Amino acid sequence: MATGCATKLRFPTNRMISPESVGGAFNGEMELGQQGQVEGKVDVSQTSPYPMKFEQRTGMSFFGAMSLIENFDFYWNHTASAPSLIGGRWQFIGGSQLAGGSGHSLAATGAFGGNEHEIEGPTDVEFKIGATDFSLIHGYWFNSVWQIFETIAYSSYTVTGELSGDNVGTIKDKGRQLTGAVGTALVFKPGKLKLEAAYSKLDWSNSKDDSYLSYALTLGLNI
Repeated sequence: MATGCATKLRFPTNRMISPESVGGAFNGEMELGQQGQVEGKVDVSQTSPYPMKFEQRTGMSFFGAMSLIENFDFYWNHTASAPSLIGGRWQFIGGSQLAGGSGHSLAATGAFGGNEHEIEGPTDVEFKIGATDFSLIHGYWFNSVWQIFETIAYSSYTVTGELSGDNVGTIKDKGRQLTGAVGTALVFKPGKLKLEAAYSKLDWSNSKDDSYLSYALTLGLNI
Protein backbone atom coordinates (compact mmCIF):
# COMPACT_ATOMS: atom_id res chain seq x y z
CA MET A 1 0.00 0.00 0.00
CA ALA A 2 1.13 3.55 -0.65
CA THR A 3 0.56 6.70 1.35
CA GLY A 4 -2.39 8.70 0.02
CA CYS A 5 -2.90 12.41 0.50
CA ALA A 6 -6.19 14.16 1.19
CA THR A 7 -4.77 17.60 0.56
CA LYS A 8 -7.79 19.58 1.67
CA LEU A 9 -7.87 18.52 5.31
CA ARG A 10 -6.63 21.85 6.60
CA PHE A 11 -6.92 23.59 9.98
CA PRO A 12 -6.07 27.26 10.74
CA THR A 13 -3.33 28.11 13.24
CA ASN A 14 -3.79 31.91 13.30
CA ARG A 15 -6.70 33.94 14.72
CA MET A 16 -6.62 37.51 13.32
CA ILE A 17 -9.91 38.69 14.87
CA SER A 18 -9.58 41.94 16.79
CA PRO A 19 -11.92 42.72 19.70
CA GLU A 20 -13.78 45.75 18.34
CA SER A 21 -17.29 45.28 16.99
CA VAL A 22 -18.09 47.08 13.75
CA GLY A 23 -20.56 49.39 15.50
CA GLY A 24 -23.99 50.77 14.62
CA ALA A 25 -26.48 48.61 12.72
CA PHE A 26 -25.89 46.84 9.40
CA ASN A 27 -22.39 48.22 8.90
CA GLY A 28 -19.70 45.96 7.48
CA GLU A 29 -16.07 44.95 7.76
CA MET A 30 -13.99 42.71 5.49
CA GLU A 31 -10.38 41.49 5.59
CA LEU A 32 -8.20 39.54 3.15
CA GLY A 33 -4.87 38.04 4.11
CA GLN A 34 -2.37 35.23 4.39
CA GLN A 35 -2.49 32.99 7.47
CA GLY A 36 -0.92 29.85 8.89
CA GLN A 37 -2.50 26.40 8.58
CA VAL A 38 -1.69 22.75 9.10
CA GLU A 39 -2.51 20.25 6.35
CA GLY A 40 -3.45 16.69 7.17
CA LYS A 41 -2.51 13.85 4.80
CA VAL A 42 -4.30 10.54 5.28
CA ASP A 43 -1.82 7.67 5.66
CA VAL A 44 -3.58 4.79 3.90
CA SER A 45 -0.61 2.49 4.56
CA GLN A 46 -2.03 2.21 8.08
CA THR A 47 -5.28 0.52 9.10
CA SER A 48 -8.62 2.14 9.86
CA PRO A 49 -9.23 4.75 11.29
CA TYR A 50 -6.20 5.96 9.25
CA PRO A 51 -4.19 8.61 11.17
CA MET A 52 -3.26 11.89 9.53
CA LYS A 53 0.26 13.25 9.02
CA PHE A 54 0.50 17.03 9.37
CA GLU A 55 2.63 19.67 7.69
CA GLN A 56 2.55 23.45 8.10
CA ARG A 57 1.18 25.53 5.25
CA THR A 58 -0.07 29.05 4.56
CA GLY A 59 -3.32 29.98 2.85
CA MET A 60 -5.45 32.91 1.79
CA SER A 61 -7.98 34.02 4.37
CA PHE A 62 -11.24 35.97 4.38
CA PHE A 63 -13.09 37.55 7.30
CA GLY A 64 -16.39 39.38 6.91
CA ALA A 65 -18.56 40.88 9.66
CA MET A 66 -21.87 42.77 9.81
CA SER A 67 -23.08 44.66 12.86
CA LEU A 68 -26.52 43.99 14.32
CA ILE A 69 -26.24 46.42 17.20
CA GLU A 70 -23.43 48.64 18.49
CA ASN A 71 -21.52 45.88 20.30
CA PHE A 72 -22.52 42.67 18.47
CA ASP A 73 -21.62 41.36 14.99
CA PHE A 74 -22.32 38.29 12.91
CA TYR A 75 -19.26 37.08 11.01
CA TRP A 76 -17.98 34.56 8.46
CA ASN A 77 -14.36 33.41 8.76
CA HIS A 78 -12.61 31.16 6.21
CA THR A 79 -9.01 30.15 5.47
CA ALA A 80 -8.29 28.25 2.24
CA SER A 81 -9.72 24.70 2.40
CA ALA A 82 -10.15 24.87 6.19
CA PRO A 83 -13.61 24.72 7.81
CA SER A 84 -15.80 27.78 7.14
CA LEU A 85 -17.02 29.29 10.40
CA ILE A 86 -20.15 31.37 11.04
CA GLY A 87 -20.44 33.04 14.42
CA GLY A 88 -20.84 36.12 16.57
CA ARG A 89 -18.55 38.66 18.24
CA TRP A 90 -19.73 40.39 21.43
CA GLN A 91 -17.67 43.33 22.64
CA PHE A 92 -18.37 44.10 26.29
CA ILE A 93 -15.54 46.53 27.10
CA GLY A 94 -14.41 49.48 24.97
CA GLY A 95 -15.69 51.40 21.98
CA SER A 96 -16.65 49.95 18.60
CA GLN A 97 -14.78 50.60 15.35
CA LEU A 98 -17.45 53.15 14.39
CA ALA A 99 -17.17 54.99 17.70
CA GLY A 100 -13.37 54.87 17.65
CA GLY A 101 -11.37 52.65 19.97
CA SER A 102 -9.42 53.99 22.95
CA GLY A 103 -7.81 52.29 25.91
CA HIS A 104 -8.81 48.70 26.64
CA SER A 105 -11.19 46.51 24.59
CA LEU A 106 -12.49 43.04 25.43
CA ALA A 107 -14.67 40.69 23.38
CA ALA A 108 -15.79 37.07 23.17
CA THR A 109 -16.51 35.08 20.02
CA GLY A 110 -18.27 31.81 19.29
CA ALA A 111 -18.62 30.07 15.92
CA PHE A 112 -19.39 26.76 14.25
CA GLY A 113 -19.06 25.29 10.77
CA GLY A 114 -17.24 22.75 8.65
CA ASN A 115 -16.59 21.59 5.11
CA GLU A 116 -16.60 18.46 2.98
CA HIS A 117 -14.54 17.34 -0.01
CA GLU A 118 -13.97 14.47 -2.37
CA ILE A 119 -10.45 13.76 -3.63
CA GLU A 120 -9.93 11.36 -6.52
CA GLY A 121 -6.91 9.13 -7.07
CA PRO A 122 -5.81 5.50 -6.77
CA THR A 123 -7.54 5.76 -3.41
CA ASP A 124 -10.58 8.06 -3.45
CA VAL A 125 -11.20 10.01 -0.24
CA GLU A 126 -14.53 11.52 0.82
CA PHE A 127 -14.55 13.35 4.13
CA LYS A 128 -16.41 15.83 6.31
CA ILE A 129 -15.01 18.15 8.97
CA GLY A 130 -17.13 19.70 11.72
CA ALA A 131 -15.75 22.58 13.80
CA THR A 132 -16.62 24.72 16.81
CA ASP A 133 -14.57 27.72 17.96
CA PHE A 134 -14.52 30.01 21.01
CA SER A 135 -12.19 32.86 21.92
CA LEU A 136 -11.56 35.73 24.33
CA ILE A 137 -9.82 38.75 22.79
CA HIS A 138 -8.22 41.72 24.59
CA GLY A 139 -6.95 44.84 22.87
CA TYR A 140 -5.28 48.09 23.88
CA TRP A 141 -5.15 51.29 21.84
CA PHE A 142 -1.97 53.35 22.31
CA ASN A 143 -3.49 56.07 20.15
CA SER A 144 -6.19 56.42 17.50
CA VAL A 145 -4.26 54.41 14.87
CA TRP A 146 -2.18 51.80 16.74
CA GLN A 147 -3.50 48.83 18.69
CA ILE A 148 -2.14 45.57 20.10
CA PHE A 149 -4.44 42.60 20.73
CA GLU A 150 -4.10 39.19 22.37
CA THR A 151 -6.27 36.09 21.93
CA ILE A 152 -6.88 32.90 23.86
CA ALA A 153 -8.93 30.38 21.84
CA TYR A 154 -10.28 26.85 21.98
CA SER A 155 -11.39 24.93 18.87
CA SER A 156 -12.65 21.38 18.38
CA TYR A 157 -12.86 19.28 15.20
CA THR A 158 -14.47 16.03 14.09
CA VAL A 159 -13.19 14.33 10.94
CA THR A 160 -15.10 11.48 9.29
CA GLY A 161 -14.53 9.97 5.88
CA GLU A 162 -14.51 6.95 3.59
CA LEU A 163 -11.78 5.47 1.40
CA SER A 164 -12.56 3.60 -1.81
CA GLY A 165 -10.54 2.25 -4.75
CA ASP A 166 -7.15 0.71 -3.97
CA ASN A 167 -7.88 1.05 -0.26
CA VAL A 168 -11.22 0.70 1.48
CA GLY A 169 -11.94 1.89 5.01
CA THR A 170 -13.19 4.60 7.34
CA ILE A 171 -11.44 7.76 8.55
CA LYS A 172 -12.28 8.90 12.07
CA ASP A 173 -10.51 11.50 14.20
CA LYS A 174 -11.28 14.17 16.78
CA GLY A 175 -9.12 17.18 17.50
CA ARG A 176 -8.76 19.84 20.18
CA GLN A 177 -6.83 23.03 19.54
CA LEU A 178 -5.60 25.60 22.07
CA THR A 179 -4.21 28.83 20.63
CA GLY A 180 -2.52 31.87 22.11
CA ALA A 181 -1.87 34.80 19.79
CA VAL A 182 -0.60 38.37 19.87
CA GLY A 183 -1.09 40.89 17.10
CA THR A 184 -0.95 44.54 16.18
CA ALA A 185 -3.18 46.72 14.02
CA LEU A 186 -2.57 50.00 12.21
CA VAL A 187 -5.86 51.72 11.38
CA PHE A 188 -6.25 54.49 8.82
CA LYS A 189 -10.01 54.63 8.31
CA PRO A 190 -11.55 53.07 6.36
CA GLY A 191 -8.52 50.77 5.95
CA LYS A 192 -6.40 48.71 8.34
CA LEU A 193 -3.28 46.52 8.39
CA LYS A 194 -2.94 43.65 10.90
CA LEU A 195 -0.01 41.37 11.81
CA GLU A 196 -0.08 38.40 14.19
CA ALA A 197 2.06 35.63 15.67
CA ALA A 198 0.28 32.57 17.12
CA TYR A 199 1.18 29.40 19.00
CA SER A 200 -1.23 26.47 18.59
CA LYS A 201 -1.31 23.03 20.19
CA LEU A 202 -3.37 20.40 18.36
CA ASP A 203 -4.28 17.14 20.12
CA TRP A 204 -5.91 14.27 18.16
CA SER A 205 -7.63 11.05 19.16
CA ASN A 206 -6.02 8.97 16.36
CA SER A 207 -3.23 11.15 14.94
CA LYS A 208 0.00 12.56 16.34
CA ASP A 209 -0.28 15.59 18.63
CA ASP A 210 1.91 18.58 17.81
CA SER A 211 2.37 22.33 18.30
CA TYR A 212 2.92 25.09 15.73
CA LEU A 213 4.19 28.67 15.56
CA SER A 214 2.65 30.67 12.71
CA TYR A 215 2.36 34.21 11.40
CA ALA A 216 -0.33 36.13 9.53
CA LEU A 217 -0.97 39.40 7.70
CA THR A 218 -4.30 40.89 6.61
CA LEU A 219 -5.58 44.05 4.95
CA GLY A 220 -9.05 45.24 5.92
CA LEU A 221 -11.75 47.71 4.96
CA ASN A 222 -14.81 49.04 6.75
CA ILE A 223 -17.82 49.45 4.47
